Amino acid sequence: MRNTDAMELVCVTDANYAPHLAVLLKSIEANKGAEHVRVHAILDEVDAPLLNEIRDAVPGLDIVDYHVAGHPALTLPPLLQISRATYLRLIMTEVLPADISRVIYLDIDMIVTCSLAPLWQTDLQGYPCGGIEDPGVDPATFARTGGLEGEGRYFNAGMLLIDMQAARQSGFLTQALDRLIARPGAYEFADQDALNECLWRNWLPLDSRWNHQREHLYNPERYITARKGDTIPAIIHFTEAAKPWNADEWHPYAWLYWRHLRHTSFFAPIRQRSGISLRRLAELWLKYRLTVMRGRLAN
Repeated sequence: MRNTDAMELVCVTDANYAPHLAVLLKSIEANKGAEHVRVHAILDEVDAPLLNEIRDAVPGLDIVDYHVAGHPALTLPPLLQISRATYLRLIMTEVLPADISRVIYLDIDMIVTCSLAPLWQTDLQGYPCGGIEDPGVDPATFARTGGLEGEGRYFNAGMLLIDMQAARQSGFLTQALDRLIARPGAYEFADQDALNECLWRNWLPLDSRWNHQREHLYNPERYITARKGDTIPAIIHFTEAAKPWNADEWHPYAWLYWRHLRHTSFFAPIRQRSGISLRRLAELWLKYRLTVMRGRLAN
């Protein structure tokens, strides 16, 4: 029998990005409290052995898998670093059990640094969705381009707290997918743009600590992404094309990816594929430690 008191998470991936999903889940497992966490993994061509490797990496999490083939979402073209599997988040209401009332959606290029319970318990105040503003997109320009009325905000879709009952009733996920299928390639940021159109002026801005984006690093005085007393944000999102598994990544929190990757079976192949030396890992660790120390001094 399914535990209805579980924290429900949703992630999507294909086989290529599956090892990075394991790292995200390992960071969730390592930082969670007593809460039961169930992960709904919507998958594109992830075979049983690969899925078992992910499960073996995170015995403390409950993983429910949904294998998708032949869905119209998978006909959409990849865009920049976005694979076609990303569009599978738009079919949540189609594949998840109907009694799930809310979910936290997470992109897999993220690392979690604390329990997600406070986020999970957030009051959505009647809105169908909660998220964090994307500082890299000007909402006024987006509104003009899309013919949207009134002043609004533009969210980054990497972390979304979704009222699933509202999503089923309003159909905003399906509407976003329909817009993409009707105009493939028309949206600069793919399904993120389509979701922002469908939820224009109808989503709740949440504390930015729950989605620390690369843009926040460029102007830290303007974007406060940690509470007083915290040394690092709650969810670190490696936005843009550079990723922590790339040899030339400069992100100050990239070490956290490698720290959790070490506790999976994917560490050696990812390190070999990326050409990451022990010296490079030491540099990433040192950069991370210096960043944390500066955070402590600031507090």
